[in-house]
Amino acid sequence: MNNEILFLYKRDLNKLKEEINAYQDEENIWKVDGKILNSAGNLALHLCGNLQHFIGHVLGGTHYQRNRDLEFAQKGVSREEIIKEIDQTISTLEKVIPLLDPASFENHFPIQVFKEPYTIIQMIIHLQGHLNYHLGQVNYHRRLIESA
Repeated sequence: MNNEILFLYKRDLNKLKEEINAYQDEENIWKVDGKILNSAGNLALHLCGNLQHFIGHVLGGTHYQRNRDLEFAQKGVSREEIIKEIDQTISTLEKVIPLLDPASFENHFPIQVFKEPYTIIQMIIHLQGHLNYHLGQVNYHRRLIESA
């Protein structure tokens, strides 16, 4: 099961890199317009922070220290730095996910994130859905901003 989990995360994080690289104008990565409140750059940083925190740090014991507010406050990070952050996230997942014990997946996730406790597998699935949700937003953002 771990290989399947890692496959999906890597597939979608690599797609996130493709989306960031698809912006014709690097400045557009950071644009917001009207009711579009989150830039693609902030969404990418948020996704990396989220996965490095919940999978890397909480499940894998890495020393990653998340600053969620900064994920949304930072502006103007270069495309190259965003790609490096995505690559670091992939590297973290490649180290942590293969070491997860599938026998523990029905155990409670080590920290309570939502009102109800989640199991480890529920959180892994939730994080994958969260990644896909924001990946779609990045794609939509790029098409809206660059078609204007």
